[in-house]
Amino acid sequence: MLEATLRALQQLRAQPAGPLSQGLGASNAQECLKQAIRPFNANSLAAGVAAAGPLPASIGIIVPHGVFTTPIEWTALAVAGGSSVHLKAPNRDPALVRTLSTIFQDEGLPVTWSTQRELPPVDAVVAFGNDDSMDAIAQTYADVPVARYGHRFSLAWVTGDPELAAKALAVDLARYDTRGCMAPTAIFCTGDGIALGEALGAAMQDAEHRWPRGTTDPALGPEWRRRLGLGRVLGRTWVGAQWAVNVLPAAYFSPMSLPRMATIHPIKDADALRQILAPWTPWLSTMGTDTEGVTIEGIHRVCPLGWMQAPPIPRDHDGRSMLGGLHTPYGEI
Repeated sequence: MLEATLRALQQLRAQPAGPLSQGLGASNAQECLKQAIRPFNANSLAAGVAAAGPLPASIGIIVPHGVFTTPIEWTALAVAGGSSVHLKAPNRDPALVRTLSTIFQDEGLPVTWSTQRELPPVDAVVAFGNDDSMDAIAQTYADVPVARYGHRFSLAWVTGDPELAAKALAVDLARYDTRGCMAPTAIFCTGDGIALGEALGAAMQDAEHRWPRGTTDPALGPEWRRRLGLGRVLGRTWVGAQWAVNVLPAAYFSPMSLPRMATIHPIKDADALRQILAPWTPWLSTMGTDTEGVTIEGIHRVCPLGWMQAPPIPRDHDGRSMLGGLHTPYGEI
């Protein structure tokens, strides 16, 4: 199944990504699709399958709306490991799931899909969504292993050169228009927050020229305006047509990202960062940083700036091997 999976991935990579992307700009969507498939080769795919261990005969994957490439890596690992996959696509936009399924089927790989809420009989479930939906899914499929991936968020930690950090951060913020659990909700820094803000504003403008922002949810408008108002009163702001940078005191940290908005919080040191994040430990995901050796309880992945939205294969996801443990007899893993 490895060779067929790799062929399917390369065909998927060649597709026009804009119509599959749940509202991203075309150039950004194409880069996101390429980036999601780039880590796969014969060695990495085989290593990912080995790391997962024994897999059940069939897996249902409940796909979220937001980061359109989410099902690609999970489906690839599952079918390469010998499982059949049924994808529950997001009702709001199933285009990527539909295209992925067709391409994988054409390569003889057992992938099906629907938008219906109820899964067909499966031996295990991988589910993405908010915490409440995860509880409901675990109850619905209590007789099979359920890998639950609920709400998580990520952040950046900067201590070095503002110009270098800004160029990399602009990529992290542009990818997927700052959607998903690996997007930086905030940038904490020990240096000059104003200098970082100025540099990031210029980098965000450049990113907007290269990868224009796509459509955004109008419901986010009030929160966007609230944060800009806070920045103007309590810190500094830089605003473009489709992006914004705020410098705010850390007391105003929010674990919610907004599309192409960067919020910088100057703080004293790593201990201050640990104190700020302590209440959020169960919901932490990735930290992008230009500093080596910093550990934060709850952070499961540390990577260089610019790579937050480009996770490697194989890897642990939220602290456990991707698809690992799905062969257990029953219950949540």
